[in-house]
Amino acid sequence: MRRCLFAVLVSWSLASGCGAARTAPAAALPSRPALPAAEASALQAVGVDPASIRCNTSVVWSSTLRADAKDAAAELLASFAASGIVLEASQAETARKIATDLVFWRMVLTGLIDGDHNNLGVVALHGVRTADGRPVVLYRTGFTPQPGAPGSCLESLVQGGGVRHAVNLYAGPMPTQALEAAERHALQSVGGTYLSARDPQATQMQWREDLRATDSPETRRKAMEAVAQTVRDLLHPGGAAPQGNLLVHCGGGMHRTGMVVGILERCVNGASREAVAEAFRRHVAWHSSEDPGGFEPANLDFIESFDCRLLQGP
Repeated sequence: MRRCLFAVLVSWSLASGCGAARTAPAAALPSRPALPAAEASALQAVGVDPASIRCNTSVVWSSTLRADAKDAAAELLASFAASGIVLEASQAETARKIATDLVFWRMVLTGLIDGDHNNLGVVALHGVRTADGRPVVLYRTGFTPQPGAPGSCLESLVQGGGVRHAVNLYAGPMPTQALEAAERHALQSVGGTYLSARDPQATQMQWREDLRATDSPETRRKAMEAVAQTVRDLLHPGGAAPQGNLLVHCGGGMHRTGMVVGILERCVNGASREAVAEAFRRHVAWHSSEDPGGFEPANLDFIESFDCRLLQGP
């Protein structure tokens, strides 16, 4: 029964206005904030023209999507009942949860892709060099539209920004597999490498889910060790020096990405607590304590408590 319900719900979500996660950005988009001067300078220092990067810094957070998804699920079940499809109480609850999650995550992805919210950031990595001795910058984004297509954000990072290794930290319920395949192809087409949290060898990337389930001292320590491995995978692709610049992203470039980048800024670059917190808040659409966007204090606390010694060694 669950499988049948899921098939019906998928069909409905794909046909509904809010369900389709298209790959083209919206035709008319608002003006985007410029890349901060320090980040543009970091690009110039490694020979990258900031104008060649076709990504934007826009980040958005909605506090209404979950409620909208619940309303859509309720409307769907009501339409079932009106059509004579009667579910038992336990089946109705299962259907409601499936519909809510399915609609919610498709709405999130549609907002990211159709809204073209790239959440671009640039970090110069102190002491990190390519195999031939060049300095390295780290780009951070979320999922972006049409990976690899001419003029797209990802294509510009590869062709103009010199990205030769990308780590995707996301393996959640958003249907991003086609985007991931396009990203992998874009990197491999120039001899680069790509690691996804969905890859069999990337099981250590589930640390955020573990922390959210139970933030015990044991879980936190295991999460720190897993993040340390993620950082090694990012900075040393296949255990070697990178061939070019690096890219890390998750779903929207906020939480997992913000935690990894915050740890790099603190432990590798020696950034101050205030600077790390400011960058973290900027990338989660934080405006004030009254309008915090997607800010989760526990994530910033994890950055601040991370044991930097775990990054030492090979």
